[in-house]
Amino acid sequence: MAKPAPSPRTAGPRIILLLLLACTVGLIGRVLWQGARRRDYWQEVARARSYLDRGDYDRAFQAVSVIRDESPGAPEGMTLAARALLMRGNIVTGRRILERSLKMKPEQPEAAKMLSAIYLAAGDGRRAIALLKEAGRLEPGDFRPWYALGKVYHDLGELEESVRSYTEALRRNPPAAEARESRIGRVRARLDAKHPDEAAEDLAELRRQTPEDPTVLGLAARQARDLGRQDEALGLAERALAADPANFDALMVRGRIRILKRQIRPAIEDLEKALAARPNDRAALQLLAQTQQSAGLTREAKATRERAEQARQRTELMDRLTKVIDQHPEDPEPRWRMGQAAMEGEMYVLAYQCFQAALDLDPSYRPAREGLEVLRNQKGFDYAAVAGAQPRAPGPPSRR
Repeated sequence: MAKPAPSPRTAGPRIILLLLLACTVGLIGRVLWQGARRRDYWQEVARARSYLDRGDYDRAFQAVSVIRDESPGAPEGMTLAARALLMRGNIVTGRRILERSLKMKPEQPEAAKMLSAIYLAAGDGRRAIALLKEAGRLEPGDFRPWYALGKVYHDLGELEESVRSYTEALRRNPPAAEARESRIGRVRARLDAKHPDEAAEDLAELRRQTPEDPTVLGLAARQARDLGRQDEALGLAERALAADPANFDALMVRGRIRILKRQIRPAIEDLEKALAARPNDRAALQLLAQTQQSAGLTREAKATRERAEQARQRTELMDRLTKVIDQHPEDPEPRWRMGQAAMEGEMYVLAYQCFQAALDLDPSYRPAREGLEVLRNQKGFDYAAVAGAQPRAPGPPSRR
């Protein structure tokens, strides 16, 4: 039996009710959607910071793992997630999260400093410099970016920039230990730049604070010799070597002075000990070859000249690879090649860091994994023991 058609008086209210319901549902949907977009993540950020302060990296990561968009607090939460991952040793994911976080919000000094440390360990000096400068701009009272820049520039051979960076670090009144290291870095940069007179004030302050420190005495010996004060230089070198028989600066100073005094055999002994501390120092190798030749040690001089040439070629190769890394930061191969060159030069810490940086980019990159195996099994290098005995300072590993 057919249903009766609704009368106009009953159909009208029903249609109006349906339309109102549809509009209400649509309005609620839009409000909820906009509310989701406007949601912030500051509570998650606060929880993650609290967990990180307590050393609970897993819960810190979980607290901010809900972040899915670019709402307020998202970049800061991603930075904390990256920090938790880095503390657990996950460099690859941590680096990528930091890069995304800084794209979302560049004004994050904490993220910039963490990412710069990752770049430095991977050999990306130029990108690290840009991030450290940005961190210094964002936190003008923080000495740490400038302290790290001093080390980076010195390693790159940009000595005047190194001096300026250490000066900026000292202007920010760092703690005593970091102030001492900044002064030492500035002295070394000025001596390497052949400006020994400009190092006088820092050396005087350092010697006042720690009069028998062998590092300071070795640098003071260098300065005295560069200024032509041979007797003073020799006395300072002897005091440094009494406390540290392997002090490179003091050995080089005493070796040079002994050459001037025609004490050839003792000079050769000093230069050989200096090279035991820094096997790839080209100046020491060249001086040793000349001294051996003057002593009639022709065969030894030839072998030393070959070592010096190999060191020169290795340095040039590593400089070229540094530029390749800057141009192709996601390619593991130049980092592996850098590690190979470092391992040939017995720079095992640098070799380890280069191999590991290649694996951070591509965990399946076999040449880098094989390089680590050679370091462990053939060279007997234990990075964990080295890192535990000598905490790593900011800045790139030295190639000397």
